Amino acid sequence: MSTPYNTSKTDPLLLLADMMGPGGTSGAIERMEAQGQRQIVNSDVIPVRINSGSEEDLTALGFKLGGKVEGDPLFRYAVLPDGWKRQGSEHAMWSHIVDELGRKRISIFYKAAFYDRDAFLGVMTVYAYVGDCIGEKRTPVLDETWATRKDVHAAAVGQIAQCAKYLGMYDARDGEYGLERAAELRAEIAAYQALIDSLSVPEAQSGGAA
Repeated sequence: MSTPYNTSKTDPLLLLADMMGPGGTSGAIERMEAQGQRQIVNSDVIPVRINSGSEEDLTALGFKLGGKVEGDPLFRYAVLPDGWKRQGSEHAMWSHIVDELGRKRISIFYKAAFYDRDAFLGVMTVYAYVGDCIGEKRTPVLDETWATRKDVHAAAVGQIAQCAKYLGMYDARDGEYGLERAAELRAEIAAYQALIDSLSVPEAQSGGAA
């Protein structure tokens, strides 16, 4: 079974040699973190620590949880639900597990830097999924069991309420940053409202679920 290399056990001479290469110390650390992401995406493990959600949530989703990796307390073996897969992101410390519809369902943080190695995961809620979709200008993919029309609608309403709370704060600020952030929040509110409006259209008229 494949597991990420425990960088805390890296030979100091190898670290020194890498730090003398392109980018110096920061370049070596960036390469280590990028390699860590590749390793976890191609591994058979997930982090032991769960920041949001629980082991019960994982097993309910269909994960088959195994034991901890010997010599590496950060990770445990796990078999993903059918059709699910690991996927990297543009940020070397973050990757995801997506379901059979390509939706992010688990977020994974892994900092592979030898001096501060850490890992944890979070179980994605529908609320977070909808926020992620709007932030990336994607349409949420609906189903009949998780991201249902009703639950996505409720998540969008909740996100609008959250945006409105911060909008009042930034509207009260002076300066360019406050104006820019307020404009961004208004755009987000408009996007959530457009999603809500689309969910109110009967499937026969809208061409089916988004």
